[in-house]
Amino acid sequence: MIYLMTNKHTTNSINLLNNRVFSDNLSDQIIDTGHKFDSGEGRTASLPFDLFEEIRGDSTVLSLHGVYNTQTVKHLKPRLYELSEEWDGRTIVDLNKALFIDVSCLAVFFKAHKAALRKGGSVVFVNRNEHIQKIFHAVKMDRILNIVPSLEAADVFLNDKAQAV
Repeated sequence: MIYLMTNKHTTNSINLLNNRVFSDNLSDQIIDTGHKFDSGEGRTASLPFDLFEEIRGDSTVLSLHGVYNTQTVKHLKPRLYELSEEWDGRTIVDLNKALFIDVSCLAVFFKAHKAALRKGGSVVFVNRNEHIQKIFHAVKMDRILNIVPSLEAADVFLNDKAQAV
């Protein structure tokens, strides 16, 4: 069963980020989604995002779609924190459809990861695209968070962790 948490929220973001990983490749990504981006001095954009929740076995999968920055991460934060605070919680964050995440989103990921560890649970991140991999690597989050390539690998990771306890 899939639950739609937010539906096509749109936000105007000024001076979105001067992140070269993102801005160098944004025009190609936005053309694919049909949205416009002004890469001029104003750096304004109307960027959609969605958050979907799905139950997968004993795990909850949160799928992020679109752009997650300081203005949109507030829609992800309450649910991710709620899931990470559950005892023995098993949360998978699927980044397959995420176009971009900024440092505020990484901070939310880190806080959820720490909360899950305190409660004996896990938050696992899957399906990072090349741009998001670079962002994780640039701030060394790929050394801290549980990251696997696919949903199937996340299932194996979570099952192995459960058997080890």
